[in-house]
Amino acid sequence: MFKRYVVRKYAIVLLSLFVLSCQKDEKEVDILDPNLLSVSFQKANNPSLESDIELDFDNEDTFSGFVPYGTSIRSLIATYEFVGSSVQIDGEEQTSSVSSNDFGKERMVSILDDGGNGKDYLIRLHYHTGLPIVSLSAFDPETVAREYYIPAEISIYGGLDFQDIEDRPIQIRGRGNSTWTAEGVAKKPYQIKFLEGQEVLGMADDRRWVLLAEYFDRSMIRNKLSYEMGQMSSFDYSPQGEYVELFINDKPQGTYVLAQKVEESKNRLDIGDNGYLIEMDQRYRVAEDDVYFESPIFRQRTEKFSWLDTIYNIKEPADIQYGSEAYSNIENFVNAFEEVLFGDNFKDSEEGYRSYIDLDSFIDWYLINEIGKSVDAYGYASVFFSYVPGEKIKMGPIWDFDLSYGNADYSATAFYAEGNHVNQHPWFERLLEDDFFRQKVIERYTHYYDKRDEFLALIDKFSDQINRSQVLNYELYQNLGEEMWNNRSAVFQTHAEEVEYLKSWLFERINWMNGNL
Repeated sequence: MFKRYVVRKYAIVLLSLFVLSCQKDEKEVDILDPNLLSVSFQKANNPSLESDIELDFDNEDTFSGFVPYGTSIRSLIATYEFVGSSVQIDGEEQTSSVSSNDFGKERMVSILDDGGNGKDYLIRLHYHTGLPIVSLSAFDPETVAREYYIPAEISIYGGLDFQDIEDRPIQIRGRGNSTWTAEGVAKKPYQIKFLEGQEVLGMADDRRWVLLAEYFDRSMIRNKLSYEMGQMSSFDYSPQGEYVELFINDKPQGTYVLAQKVEESKNRLDIGDNGYLIEMDQRYRVAEDDVYFESPIFRQRTEKFSWLDTIYNIKEPADIQYGSEAYSNIENFVNAFEEVLFGDNFKDSEEGYRSYIDLDSFIDWYLINEIGKSVDAYGYASVFFSYVPGEKIKMGPIWDFDLSYGNADYSATAFYAEGNHVNQHPWFERLLEDDFFRQKVIERYTHYYDKRDEFLALIDKFSDQINRSQVLNYELYQNLGEEMWNNRSAVFQTHAEEVEYLKSWLFERINWMNGNL
């Protein structure tokens, strides 16, 4: 406000001098060129506002600000203070404090003089916290279960960066394990299904999407960071996700990540109708209609982990049946691979494991999970791999990193930035016995080590992105500073401390791995 006052006072003085002297030196002409001095939205002109809102100016060409939830952002009346003869938006002349416009998108405002010359400014008006808003309605949240879908409706306000979706019928069910079942966790994750493929927040069209609650990751950054690492990898596909504010029946639910579901699809994991997507999971977690097989070799190799009851859950094809040819084919191929991997001749370049696996995907999967020390990546859960008959096994996509990057103290090997963790997975424990594979890992690690500053910058970017949202999120759930089952040793009182802990842990981790792979 002080700067604007000085500018206005200076302009008045110059105008007075101009009248008295009738002189127009070049400096005065520049000062008196068309200028937009302020943009505001007055409550008197906008009934949906609770108070007046004045936008901030970046001292170049952009006015920006936030309006609260419930504001009629599609029809707002702006008040302009300017030097010039007229204000235009999209070539249409505006009357200050009278003309109504849709400010749900970035608007270009032109300030013109009598000769039609002028200067352009951007108005970027952020709704609520600035994140896209997902609004679910027409269902009772108390009736949502993991086992089946129920009908609902969805609208998405995309904000300044994404397209809106209005009043679409969907189906919704619960998802997840710890977040869904843990006692006292009110923030639940969901899976939604459109009736047909739908592009969402710039992500390629598909039917199924997930809403990640990020309850146990109080930075709410670990999954997003890992997905970005996946985008920098050799994977054919790595999930994407965007931060959103979730509302259910107009009640706020906090900050979520709306993400792609890991599944076979032409716009996701494109393995075709005859390809297989497998998840290593625990027997107690599978649904009644899941189809899976066991690996006697894997079980033998994990005897030291008495709590492991790992099975290979066939996620795709979705209609596979026990005893079918398709079922036998994938079971036999995986068993054959493991027999070779744990056989005496496993290092042989022609007859050993290399004839069964895609090296690049195995190495990238290992490194990303080892960088983050993903708790479950030693074979407990969320370990995905795919196989297309006639090709090799590919690791990935990566998934589920909320309990990574030092965010779980129940695993001694996963909590600290030093030491290895994912090498306890029987496949990788064996692969790393081969000097050829180990050397490939070391060489590839340079790719991620060189991006260490980029990873830290991404953490800052995401933290800034959800800065307003996280305040409201923790007003709802009050779990900052609270001890939880996963991370009792890493309890912080503020979101900023959670973010700083993540950055510090990752910095130490990347440097430790650089000298110890």
